[in-house]
Amino acid sequence: MTGNGVKLSIDEMQFITIYQGIVNIKIRDCIIEESENKVLFVVEEGQAGLAIGKRGTNINKLKELIARDVEIIEYSSKPSIFIKNCFLPIIPKDVSIQNRKNGRVAVVTVDQKDIGLAIGRDGRTIKKVKQLVARQFDIVDVVIK
Repeated sequence: MTGNGVKLSIDEMQFITIYQGIVNIKIRDCIIEESENKVLFVVEEGQAGLAIGKRGTNINKLKELIARDVEIIEYSSKPSIFIKNCFLPIIPKDVSIQNRKNGRVAVVTVDQKDIGLAIGRDGRTIKKVKQLVARQFDIVDVVIK
């Protein structure tokens, strides 16, 4: 389990251990996306560059070791910045956190041309963002407008 109270599977813990063997960084979360053959890592604030390495050396070494694609997302203690990081390379125009009856909801405003990318094929991108945000913060939903 990471320090933020996220429960990890044995496989996720093994991927974190492998990655930390390549580069000494703090990993907050790890999600295995089986359908994409991808592993997603949330690294501590300010450590994305180190996680990737010069010219991608660290991330490429990890991809080779685990035979999967890898995605790095940099954590931020500010939910709006973390949510923006989750959508990269799309840059949302605005992220606001609203209190609603069912809980806190993040409303993400993106350029009209980026809406398809923000949602992703079969809704994969928005599902990933919702999952990550729910695991890191007390936010029940992420809505794109």
